[in-house]
Amino acid sequence: MKPPYLFNIQLKHPPRSQMSGDWAGLDKGTGYEFWGLRKYLPGDSWSRIDWKARARSGELYVREFLKDSAYNLLLICDVSPSMHFGRKFGMLQDLVISLAYAALHSNNPCGLLLFADRVLTWHPPSAAPQQFSRIVTALEQAPVMKSRQTRLAPALNFMMNRLSSCLGVIISDFHTDLENLRGLMDAADSRLPAHELVALHVLEESEYRLTGIEDGLLTLRDMESGHQMPLDLSRKEEFNALLRAAREKNIRTLAGAGIDSAVLPVGAADIQARVNTLFARRLAARV
Repeated sequence: MKPPYLFNIQLKHPPRSQMSGDWAGLDKGTGYEFWGLRKYLPGDSWSRIDWKARARSGELYVREFLKDSAYNLLLICDVSPSMHFGRKFGMLQDLVISLAYAALHSNNPCGLLLFADRVLTWHPPSAAPQQFSRIVTALEQAPVMKSRQTRLAPALNFMMNRLSSCLGVIISDFHTDLENLRGLMDAADSRLPAHELVALHVLEESEYRLTGIEDGLLTLRDMESGHQMPLDLSRKEEFNALLRAAREKNIRTLAGAGIDSAVLPVGAADIQARVNTLFARRLAARV
């Protein structure tokens, strides 16, 4: 299956997986990324001697490198009722297929977690040849939930309890309460966090902003709670300002928990560029 998008997945921190791969990990060993020099010890290979250091100091030093490693990619997907509004779920499928393909094609394990008000489906990360088919099938068979509230915290708790390290990509419209998110992430925080998280906000055009609608009265209905609200379309610019404020608040809340975001309106022509820019920006901020 050809992926709809070509993503360049990049980590902000070295991976902690013990599997060999194309990324420089945290441990020293056989690899390509230079770590440093140490004094020669009996048994060290002469091919690792740094002769320039020998000329400067008069002593023998050997070069050490970071061990090649792989990352665990976990796709954390919101399948609550609101994600079935418009074309959002179709876009979620395109994102998952493309991200899974990018990881597995480079021999990095990929897993899938589907959630709504709780964890619904779990496929742990694997680099097995059949893993791509498992992920695609799980999405096709994803249950249509009747949950009245989307809850992200149980999914992240589940992830941290099941995986010692991973790069988690949360795909959601984020119509959920994020107030307790920072406390959850702070509890697992460290200088080099084992669980890196990024967020992809999938929004229908009418959730991003209202355009091309004549004045009148429109009734909005929450797909999860069932709550209805009348909207006077003569005041749609005020409504668009509220949508923007809510979106920016979610982005700030996620950023406060160490989760970088990209907003992806359904149908936008630059989806691939937005996601790749998010990964590149995180790598550029690597400390």
